[in-house]
Amino acid sequence: MIDMHTHILYGVDDGADTPEMSQIMLEDAAAQGIDKIIFTPHYRPGMFEYDIDRIGDVFDKVKACADRLGIETYLGCEYHVDGDIVDNMQDKVCPTLAYGEYVLAEYSYSDSYRKIRNTVDDLLANGYTPVIAHAERYEVFIKEPKVLGEFRSMGAMIQINADSIIGKEGLRTKRLCRTILKEHYVDIIASDCHNMTDRRCRMKECREYIAKKYGEERARRLFETNPGRILER
Repeated sequence: MIDMHTHILYGVDDGADTPEMSQIMLEDAAAQGIDKIIFTPHYRPGMFEYDIDRIGDVFDKVKACADRLGIETYLGCEYHVDGDIVDNMQDKVCPTLAYGEYVLAEYSYSDSYRKIRNTVDDLLANGYTPVIAHAERYEVFIKEPKVLGEFRSMGAMIQINADSIIGKEGLRTKRLCRTILKEHYVDIIASDCHNMTDRRCRMKECREYIAKKYGEERARRLFETNPGRILER
């Protein structure tokens, strides 16, 4: 499996806080059958700045541990969308996913359809492919799930969290995930793991659930083929 949304790098956001925790999370990922990971520290001015030098140093150290476990690792960011997203990507203030064309875009719960539509348009017009992070969390999609189909038809990709699918985020969210999976609005399932307690990686459990409910071919697309497109050059 490929996990393209993680907070495993220690000491750079609200994810792992020590080198030991990063190692434990990597070991857990390897045990679940994950062999490729993109580290996506938050970028959100005023809350999570993106110190490229600091993050690069931590990446190198954590990558060494991942290499020993047979996990390929890549760097990116989870960008909390603002009006500067295109400029910041072009100026390399923070990286795209695996330094390719894909951008992991996070929104606030109450962001409007218009704001999401405008930033998706801007990213696509400038040669980037937006990947809407944990789409099951936003009010606009909760109220109108079919809007996800519109954004997919424009060229965006839709990512949802493994925990949400298996019920760790509540029954309402699980039902929404069931709806948007049924309608084929989802491109990628990722862990969005932050720790080993309330926000741990549960990709194996989720993959088994998806394979049982929707079939092995669908599971392969959501956990391997589609996220694998991000790593293609």
